[in-house]
Amino acid sequence: MTVTVIIPFHRNLIHLSESVHAVRQSMPEAEVLIAADGAAEDCRPLAVATGAQVVVVPGPSGPAVARNRAAAVASGDVLAFVDADVVVAADALPGMCRLLAMQTGLDGVFGAYDLSPSERNFISQYKNLSHAYVHEVGDTRASTFWAGLGALRTEAFRAVGGFDERFTRPSIEDIELGYRLVAAGYSLRLDATFRGRHLKRWTLARTIATDIRARGIPWTQLIHRSRALSNDLNTTIRLRLSVVFTVGLVASLALAAVERWAAIVAAFLLAAVIGLNISYYRWFAQKRGVLFALQAIPVHLVHHLCNGISFVAGTALHVAGRCGVMLPGALPTTVWAPPSNAAQTPPPLQPST
Repeated sequence: MTVTVIIPFHRNLIHLSESVHAVRQSMPEAEVLIAADGAAEDCRPLAVATGAQVVVVPGPSGPAVARNRAAAVASGDVLAFVDADVVVAADALPGMCRLLAMQTGLDGVFGAYDLSPSERNFISQYKNLSHAYVHEVGDTRASTFWAGLGALRTEAFRAVGGFDERFTRPSIEDIELGYRLVAAGYSLRLDATFRGRHLKRWTLARTIATDIRARGIPWTQLIHRSRALSNDLNTTIRLRLSVVFTVGLVASLALAAVERWAAIVAAFLLAAVIGLNISYYRWFAQKRGVLFALQAIPVHLVHHLCNGISFVAGTALHVAGRCGVMLPGALPTTVWAPPSNAAQTPPPLQPST
């Protein structure tokens, strides 16, 4: 089984260097393609040093386009996707490829972030650890895909047309691909033993913007379009109830200034949200201590509010689209049908050796 590792890149050569070196150390024989998506920095010297190739993509056109252009010229039987700010563990890529080699009925596998995020500020630690927790407790029979650290059989990837190129910025293009793969009868697995260290620095403002604009709103529309709402990962019944109770909590707190009973309701709803997510907070306490877990509670409440806003906005955009009105931020109402124009696939630039 031959393997091609695809890394989309726009900027931050330092992160890319760590990512590529980790890939090369763990997969010395693999074909490594850096999809330079309107790259703001020259990654060709790094490619020469690591034996990688560069696929030049005009843009930035987004990671969906970048990954597709690299996949079109890939020679591997397996396409392994790694984000440019993810440093794979030594056993992650080899382990995923072995799994695909041993289980012929399995078409894709993806992992999780590790428990040692690079950035030490609280929000970065919380955001990355939260992702790790969600993948640790998720159903191993996946109904979606994650391109931060995942691998697919090339045949399956090409059969469904790759990533939806209408996602022109980082969003849920990998989730949408996973939905199409499963709908087409392909089998995907989540295995959190395959880890990668995330280098990204998060702030609260950046987290809110990402949760609403890049993930929540488009994911809501995707759920409506595909009619696929699973009790898994970030769409569990427990989390959906948490959103409802958190919205009620905020409304009760607003009323508490004029209605005494509202404060009692707010206290009850807060206790209910904590109770619904007690295993989540207990996990944080085990990994980072009780104080960290207590700090996570208000940030988690903000996350639930973001999901509530996303659901309302995403539903409105979906309904408008179904009525023929395409508003800014609307997800296309049709499933991705890739263009057949081969001219859109440039050859890789062979770095000089």
